[in-house]
Amino acid sequence: MCVAQQQSGHGMPMFVNKTQRNDFGCGRPSSDQNGMAIKGYGAGIHPIKSIGRDKGTRLLDYFVAFIQQNMFTMSFSSIVPELLPLISTSSVLYHAVIAVGALDANRYTGGRALQGEKPPYVDAMTSYHRSMGILRSSLGDSNVMQKEDVLWATFFLGLFELLSDDSGEGWVKHMLYGTSKMLQLAGPSDCMSSARRTFYDLFRVLEASRALLYNEETILSQECWLRLQETLSSDAIRWEPMEEIITLMIETSAFSLRAGTIIRMIPDAERFTDPSVALIGAEGLDVQETIYNWHSKTLLQLVQDGPNQYSNLALLYYHALLIFLSGNYDYFPYWDQIPAPVLSPAEITEHLTTILYLSGEVLRHSKIPGVMLFFPMTVAGSRARTVDQKSKILDLLDQVFRKGFVVATRIRDNCLERWAKRDREETMHLAT
Repeated sequence: MCVAQQQSGHGMPMFVNKTQRNDFGCGRPSSDQNGMAIKGYGAGIHPIKSIGRDKGTRLLDYFVAFIQQNMFTMSFSSIVPELLPLISTSSVLYHAVIAVGALDANRYTGGRALQGEKPPYVDAMTSYHRSMGILRSSLGDSNVMQKEDVLWATFFLGLFELLSDDSGEGWVKHMLYGTSKMLQLAGPSDCMSSARRTFYDLFRVLEASRALLYNEETILSQECWLRLQETLSSDAIRWEPMEEIITLMIETSAFSLRAGTIIRMIPDAERFTDPSVALIGAEGLDVQETIYNWHSKTLLQLVQDGPNQYSNLALLYYHALLIFLSGNYDYFPYWDQIPAPVLSPAEITEHLTTILYLSGEVLRHSKIPGVMLFFPMTVAGSRARTVDQKSKILDLLDQVFRKGFVVATRIRDNCLERWAKRDREETMHLAT
């Protein structure tokens, strides 16, 4: 059984494992911290008020200010006070958050340094490489998957790359080969410290989007992780549309990969008559019906409780997920005569218009970071036809870029390449 230990010296609850296995078939994680101390740091101080403080404290202030303006999940607002004890004792996490803070300081100050100091960008890169070096050394530790400081460091190092590298490759590497691998080794557990539960919620939404964007597998589609989420959802006080739409994203991604594998095994000429193709169409209709049912339930809850900043994000994922599911079918002629979840052009246009509207609402009226919109904006970009639609997508991506996420450049370039390729193909088709 999992029981609470006495409070640590930092006032942070710890959990101890009393068994080797859990109901999900994997071992349970515990907590461990080590490393560097922070002196004289006060959370929540705006960077403009921190002039005259030591550099490390000022950069932590920038980190806090950045986090307060980028609420990745509903529980993310509590993460700064929860992480301070870990930051103060973990060198890998300390340097990771300093790197993020210094990068935001660089953007905020225009790269100007105080007299006698290095430019913030230099501090950012120095701290990033220090944290990466410590992380590589930590990976040799047999208990590394149990350390919350290392888990959070992988996230903040990946976040640093979203803010500094327009390719997005570093972020994917950290999520797929770093964080995901560590969570896989630790295994799912329904007994988590508050910080680890926040991390799990954060990982779910980012990993679900990554799996859909890159058409890749995710550990979250494995049965033991799906059972964990079912347990957590059943224990929750109220139904959360955001949590369930993420589950649907994970399940839809897994279905898409499985369906694609089956289709590729069938010769092209046989796909019009093979019963496996019809079965995939029927399964897709079931997936679509589940998504529609989520929408009906969500609208009823919104009527009762009113909207919040995450309800728009959840609805964004809903509209994008329907278009994504349709994309498994509507590009291929063998589905023309087989029942499948294919949206009509008018339905796609309606969903696309709603995605663009809700994306603008999220960016203007919430603290949800723009990277959370990359999946719906990529889906919108794949279906955009008119000059107005394309212009709105580029404007939204520019807003994300201006808020520090330079990786928006990659999404923009992908959209431009897709549109240019489509234009060339249509021109060649007309010419013939």
